[in-house]
Amino acid sequence: MSARTATRLAWSLWAAAVTLIAAGLLFALANRPGSPLYEFWVVALIGPTFATLGALIVARRPGNAIGWIFLGCGVVCGVQMLSGQYATVALLSEGPTRLAGGAVAGWLSTLAQQTLVAAVLFLLLLFPSGRLPSPRWWPFTLFAGMTFMVWVISGAFGPGPLEDFAPARNPFGVEDAAAVLDLFESVGGWLGISCFAGAVLSLILRFRRSRGDERQQLKWFVYAATLGFLAVGLAGEVPVVGELVWLVAPLGLPVAAGIAILKHRLYDIDLIINRTLVYAALTATLALVYVGGVVGLQYGFRTLTGGGSQLAVVASTLVIAALFSPMRSRVQGFVDRRFYRKKYDAAKTLEAFSARVRDGMDLTSLRENLVGVAEETVQPAHVSLWLRAPDTGAGR
Repeated sequence: MSARTATRLAWSLWAAAVTLIAAGLLFALANRPGSPLYEFWVVALIGPTFATLGALIVARRPGNAIGWIFLGCGVVCGVQMLSGQYATVALLSEGPTRLAGGAVAGWLSTLAQQTLVAAVLFLLLLFPSGRLPSPRWWPFTLFAGMTFMVWVISGAFGPGPLEDFAPARNPFGVEDAAAVLDLFESVGGWLGISCFAGAVLSLILRFRRSRGDERQQLKWFVYAATLGFLAVGLAGEVPVVGELVWLVAPLGLPVAAGIAILKHRLYDIDLIINRTLVYAALTATLALVYVGGVVGLQYGFRTLTGGGSQLAVVASTLVIAALFSPMRSRVQGFVDRRFYRKKYDAAKTLEAFSARVRDGMDLTSLRENLVGVAEETVQPAHVSLWLRAPDTGAGR
């Protein structure tokens, strides 16, 4: 396929994804407030994001499979949104008239969800080059593909109520094969988890062998995936931000992958990781200090006066304000020493050199120190210092 044909096809798929999602949203607005909004409404934002980044990647690098996977995910999100909202209206509407085919639409929406899960596995295997880490991963890839195919097919034809659209039952369920299909779905689910573990292992091995730009690309991807998993894991513990987490976490992965593959501000990831480590540790430490201060002072007030006092909260807040700057400096220093040792040593060397220059030194000492600093911080294969003589021209 030529680059021009690939670009046209990519933007056609993008238009299809956006059209499907827009149709689902219009259908939802037209039937409210009589019918609820589709439960997984966040795909209305996730789908266009996947499709847009996929089209951009294909336009720049049509041979990279990651772009096509993103486009496919965008179209599947569109199918899920439209069919899911149709099923919601048809099955859960409280109006006098009910649409036909609600169970079929719910079945299609469920099938789309399962397909998206399988797509994530191949993103892990192929990122960032669009190729497997080595030919030795082909057997594993075929096994993973067959596993998810069995899992999806067994779920598609398994009898019983639809998970997200109960009490509607699967219109294509095969009652006579219920036991076999349940077994295949259960085994496929467990094998699918092991396949995800293998895909994560491939990403780790690829990272260990990577250098230069590829390592930075993998850092972007791993950073977004880690934050996404942590956010989803904590969403249940903090219900207030649960919806926001389910929106931001899936969006982070395609955005980070797009930045990595398109190589836009690629090397900013080190600074972002650094700041995330610093402020996460700082926030946790100050939160513990604040809670401990409030609890301790409240206990002291109860002991002395027999009751609590708002002074505990005020005092703890003032302590946090006073500790913020020095605590931030200490945490930043610890993170730099522990995770960015080379950069930390280079910064300290430059600080020491600046202090020596500020205090004053002769030209010979300055030349020796400058060469030493360059060797220690940049670590070049060879270093030379050329000085211009004021009377004879250039000299060494």
